[in-house]
Amino acid sequence: MPIDETLIAAVTAGDSEALEALFQKYLPLVNSIRKHYFVRLFDDDDWCQEARLCCYQSCCRFDGRRGSKFGGFFKYCFTNHVRGLVRREMAAKRKGDADNVSLEQMLVSGKLQAAAENTETNVLDTYLRHIPDLWPQLSGQQQSVWQAMLQGQTVVETMTPYQFRCARAACREKLTELMTEDCTTAEIRRMSTPPRV
Repeated sequence: MPIDETLIAAVTAGDSEALEALFQKYLPLVNSIRKHYFVRLFDDDDWCQEARLCCYQSCCRFDGRRGSKFGGFFKYCFTNHVRGLVRREMAAKRKGDADNVSLEQMLVSGKLQAAAENTETNVLDTYLRHIPDLWPQLSGQQQSVWQAMLQGQTVVETMTPYQFRCARAACREKLTELMTEDCTTAEIRRMSTPPRV
């Protein structure tokens, strides 16, 4: 009986030392597959844990009677497992992005007023309070870009895309400065301090 089949039989019988020996034998395969994929927040221990789990599951499902080799079967199973992890990670990323709506888009669509009436967040209130204060602080080019952003446009005919991005960043920076100044007022500080007991 070849060594892989002996180890596989021991793993299916519940021998953890056999699983570790089989895993160490195929660790170079795991590392080569791992180089092709990125899963956010996965470190070496996470990769090894996933590979060990997949190795155990592969041992339980492997049937060598048809002439197949365990190495090829494990490679197939682990590759599919990692692809599933990546797919799940991408779905989780998209889920968060799907729920987000920019305040500029809400302002253009007219939903901003309804959102302002239905929410009591300080950030939205501060944002709405400072939009009128922002306009006089913008340069002519920045005013053109702000107007375009409110209309849902991503370019202005008189500017290059680079100039547009720079002016857009300047507009957002100025608005952030206004909001930050407001958040340092005594009223906001009072709201953020815990009540005395």
